[in-house]
Amino acid sequence: NGNLLRSIGVTVKPRFANTLVAVEIHETTDADAVGNNPIYKDGKVIGRVTSGNYGFRVEKSLAIAMVQRDLAAIGTSVKVDILGKVHPATIIEESPFDPENKRLRA
Repeated sequence: NGNLLRSIGVTVKPRFANTLVAVEIHETTDADAVGNNPIYKDGKVIGRVTSGNYGFRVEKSLAIAMVQRDLAAIGTSVKVDILGKVHPATIIEESPFDPENKRLRA
């Protein structure tokens, strides 16, 4: 348990360098991310899309991706390459349709 180890002064590092995030991709016209698309921050690859598609309920191009943990904060601006064209994108809340699960509990 990480909390127990921390309580006795042991430093616990995350097991993985990357973490899972949701991404909204902007300025798409006729193609969406589908998987393995590189994600860039300041010209460096910081992760890859694992899956993506157009979200008809929210009318946005969305993707799930693995990115470097230190660049995974909600609101972080990134870029995603789709078919050779680089699109601006933003790391967003996990569920853009119903982030608080209110519809599920209604």
